[in-house]
Amino acid sequence: MPLPEATPPAMAVELGAFCAQVRGDGTGFYGKLLRENVGDALRSSFPLFADRLGLAALGEAADAFVVEHPAVRPQFHGIATEFVAFAHTRLSLSPVLMALLEYEWMLLAAEIDPARVQAGGMADARVALNPTVRLVLLPFDLTQDGWALAQGDDAQRPYAIFRTPDHAVRTLPLTHQACLLVEQVRDAGAILPTTLARLTAAHVSERETLAWVTQEIASSLLCPLPETPGENS
Repeated sequence: MPLPEATPPAMAVELGAFCAQVRGDGTGFYGKLLRENVGDALRSSFPLFADRLGLAALGEAADAFVVEHPAVRPQFHGIATEFVAFAHTRLSLSPVLMALLEYEWMLLAAEIDPARVQAGGMADARVALNPTVRLVLLPFDLTQDGWALAQGDDAQRPYAIFRTPDHAVRTLPLTHQACLLVEQVRDAGAILPTTLARLTAAHVSERETLAWVTQEIASSLLCPLPETPGENS
């Protein structure tokens, strides 16, 4: 099969000039259309952030993103990822707004993660963390009504964000005890519940550890793995 011919130089120059004009001028038809599409992608990806920031400020941020950031991926999730990077370096967002933006980005990242999530399984099998999990500290108490409008505080609360086998995205608050167990499972990669109980016995009772494993298999934070003959850790 013959290779496609390169774009003629004159056409490349003309196309480059057109793109530069569209990016730099938001008053023309295509400039407005581009900014509307970017704004729609941002509102779809970050609805809580968009509501809190306000439509006018979001429009200004979208315009600055189009003008200043060399985004090349047309997918809405690609735009979302690049906008977060842009926000870190070019937007003057409060810590609360930045945390909200990053939280919604992690929800999206868990949703589109290509990893397959194993459903169900035996509580005595080896377990691993859900392959889509994101562990995060947030200045919000997500269990409280109206948390997205709260001012946040200095407390950094741990959460696990992950996708379930039925494609729902969950945000699970983690206790200090759960953090210890999650860290041990993460470091091991895959581990038997009895081994996990033995390794964390100084901090968590065996009964509590085994109950936690059963509970988090049900929540899909943990995924059971096929048993390997002779595996004991």
